[in-house]
Amino acid sequence: MHSMSCNRSRYDAPRMTARQPPTRNTARNIGKNVALVAFAYILSNLAGFGARLLVRARFPSFDTDAFWSAFEIPDTLFMLLAGGALASAFIPAYTARLAKDEHALAWALAKRVAGIVFLVVLGFALLAALFALPLVRTIVAPGFAPDKAALTAALMRIMLTSTVIFSVSGLLMGLLQSNGSFLTPALAPALYQLGLIFGATALAGWGIQGVAMGAVVGAVLHLGVQLPALRRLGVRDWGLGIQHQSPIPNPQSLITDLRQILRAMPQRMLGLGAVRINKLVTAYLASGMGDGAPSALSDGWAIMVLPQAVIGQAIGTVLFPAISAHAAKGEQAQFASALSRALNVIITLSLPAAVGLALLGKPLISLLFQRGQFTSTQTQQVAWALSWFATGLVAHAALELVTRAFYAAKDSRTPAMLSVASMVINVPLSFGLAALFGWMGLLPFGGLALALSIATALETLALFVLLARRTPELRVRGVAMELGKSAIASAIMALGIWVWLAVRGDGPVWALLAIGLGAFVYFDVMWLLKSDAAGYVMAWVATLRGKSVRHEKTK
Repeated sequence: MHSMSCNRSRYDAPRMTARQPPTRNTARNIGKNVALVAFAYILSNLAGFGARLLVRARFPSFDTDAFWSAFEIPDTLFMLLAGGALASAFIPAYTARLAKDEHALAWALAKRVAGIVFLVVLGFALLAALFALPLVRTIVAPGFAPDKAALTAALMRIMLTSTVIFSVSGLLMGLLQSNGSFLTPALAPALYQLGLIFGATALAGWGIQGVAMGAVVGAVLHLGVQLPALRRLGVRDWGLGIQHQSPIPNPQSLITDLRQILRAMPQRMLGLGAVRINKLVTAYLASGMGDGAPSALSDGWAIMVLPQAVIGQAIGTVLFPAISAHAAKGEQAQFASALSRALNVIITLSLPAAVGLALLGKPLISLLFQRGQFTSTQTQQVAWALSWFATGLVAHAALELVTRAFYAAKDSRTPAMLSVASMVINVPLSFGLAALFGWMGLLPFGGLALALSIATALETLALFVLLARRTPELRVRGVAMELGKSAIASAIMALGIWVWLAVRGDGPVWALLAIGLGAFVYFDVMWLLKSDAAGYVMAWVATLRGKSVRHEKTK
């Protein structure tokens, strides 16, 4: 274990060694961590729904269209430079140092990367603020009227402040997760949403600009909640790691790691850039589809993201440090086993969730949103967008895991190229399906949601096929069998929900009861089909209730 002295230099490692490395987690601990992160994601998304409810009830579609569109450029900067590309490039290198008990070097690397990220994001944020209006008029929402475009640009300038804060906060999340600390990083997004709620209430006197100010408050809370967790790990030096006042441990290795991260960055930026282009194309086209279309797509996506976050992101977040450590040590069998099991669980949980969203979306949206400025027409619009987004839920959730598997193996090129291929498919498909839906007399923005679902499904499938070819230990047949069992159970569940709604009606109360009925039917059928993944889920639930359950895998 790394020894600690009383007089630590600014580059000494924080006291992280008391925690058990992620690779030593038992199945029980993994289950608890997944449940913990899933609960935090649920809390965050519920807080997000609260914020959306307030915003949608208090402001007309003119304001909300501008508000949600204003996020596009700040989110793109964050994804490309901090939260996505650099974090995913940094975590494997950082985790590899931890796995070798090189804690001082790992911490020196973290500080250097944090300093670089902060300065780069700050520079790009200043440029984006300077050219905010041209960006809105040419890239984000060319279909907006001049006054709506000006409002979007003003909101964007405010939100760019939160992007700079997130540049550090997002990296801290990865650092804490790599050290087995999942609670505060998982709670941080909920506090960000509380900032939006604060903006929609206490700062509502400034109109929709007050909500944008709330986003900055939320970003400060997002960062602040993680600082005590860092202190518990032994971090006392909050510098950005730019200074050279003290000697760096093993500087050549540090330089090697930084070069490795910087080499990986362009490929990961390429992949995430393709994702953001998909989102920008959707916003671009939706801006010309009338008032309410951008907001409907944003709301539908936010609802779909709830099960995606609870299932795909929670499992991927908890397992990413562990599978990275397996890959770093060359433990192919353990790497493949953890990946196969996680993928089976993601499929088992996300497929029925997708069916449930498609069948129960409208009454649930009515229950959650329909009040104040949010009318029954807008309920129909959001439900329409949600139904088409839901077709891609399984792919979106699985993509969270299979992409991380490539990153853990230090292959960022393959996911990047397939992300670009997905963009190449999505862009013409968005134009084509939107036109087709319009020609058929349907709301055209439904075609945008369907295009994204199709492109994501093809990307996820291609990544899985390539991963299976590289990793013979990956249990492809087992994954296919779990998918088949889940499809059968989901079909029977859908029939049960359809009968229930036909008899009782689709009122909000009956829709809520239908969720419980659907879950009961689904897991009963999965139990009859002897689903391994369903058994893992129930075993995790049992361990959380303090019971010891042994789940024997079907050979």
